[in-house]
Amino acid sequence: MALPRVSSNALRHDVRPGDSMTRFSLGRFLLVLFIFCFMITGSAAVFAQTTSLNPSAHAALAEGAQFEQRHQLSSALDSDRRALKLAGGVCAECYEAVIKLQLRMELPKDAVSSASAWSAHASTPVERSQAELLEARSLMAFYGQKPKDSLLRQADDVLKQASIDNPSDPAIHLLRGRVLATLKMDAEAKDEFSACAASSGATPVECLRAKNFAHDPSLARGEQAPEFTITRPDGTVVTLDSLAGKVVLIDFWATWCPPCNRDRDYIQSIAEEFQKGNFVLLGISSDKNETVWKNYLKDNDMLGIQVRDSFDGINDLFHVEGIPTYIVLDGNGMVRLRVTGPEGDIRGKVRALLASDTSTSKQQTATSAGSKSQ
Repeated sequence: MALPRVSSNALRHDVRPGDSMTRFSLGRFLLVLFIFCFMITGSAAVFAQTTSLNPSAHAALAEGAQFEQRHQLSSALDSDRRALKLAGGVCAECYEAVIKLQLRMELPKDAVSSASAWSAHASTPVERSQAELLEARSLMAFYGQKPKDSLLRQADDVLKQASIDNPSDPAIHLLRGRVLATLKMDAEAKDEFSACAASSGATPVECLRAKNFAHDPSLARGEQAPEFTITRPDGTVVTLDSLAGKVVLIDFWATWCPPCNRDRDYIQSIAEEFQKGNFVLLGISSDKNETVWKNYLKDNDMLGIQVRDSFDGINDLFHVEGIPTYIVLDGNGMVRLRVTGPEGDIRGKVRALLASDTSTSKQQTATSAGSKSQ
């Protein structure tokens, strides 16, 4: 039996502390010139809108950021909406803050409307493409709640326009590939993934995922893990991208949770078995008391990356309703297993994904070698 989280779904959008389970050389001249050109081609409009905000709008936006940092999401959304109104509806940073909060609060339909409004008010094609990318992501989130192909086709139409507005953005190609793969239009999806991988602006993680998806578009179907950032006790930052290429078992737990304690040896045995492979155990505790949590880790010789999420921010991102919850991610950051309590063959899923990753790597190496020899 899994234990429900302390905060209810009805209240988790506005959680307050304690409520639940935290002088120019040539080189410098070229650097400045590069930054200036980048601002003109990509970020100038957003930068100009941010810095030209009137004091009242700027204060409301700052207030929203403070509320969000304290996980008071409803209050943060109210502040960001007020900032947008005070800015006369012309504020890229305000729109982005509103949309990301709506997605975090599981309000994708509202996020679609906000992104569409931003697109209509965008002052440059690049800014419009940013709004369109968020609109497509919101439609994908809406599809997760209400799986209708019409939402995917709508997302595809939005991304087509985004690729016209900003053809060099690899994120647009990567997301459109995922949309097409979900529609099982694999040939078209491969083209988009290949375009992403070939883009000079693609990050190493984007490039890795795009290459894997181009090799097998079926890998892109399903739930993409949300982007997250959390800090370990030693100050090391853990993000979704930092775990790219690895099979990850996420263990949502707490020291005060009897079912979590009961399952501890089983989960730790999985970490011990696969710790020398391409595997990571990420333990995310909801403990509020840091000392109790640290002592528990020490007393039980806990393996894996262990972090504490006392405000349940990561739990919310992954839609965790009770603990223990176990989520298995493949090397591309896709959710391949989600169970609450000790149900399901977690060890078997990890073993199968590790074997699949090894097989895929060998096939890609062979394909690459064959291409070079021709």
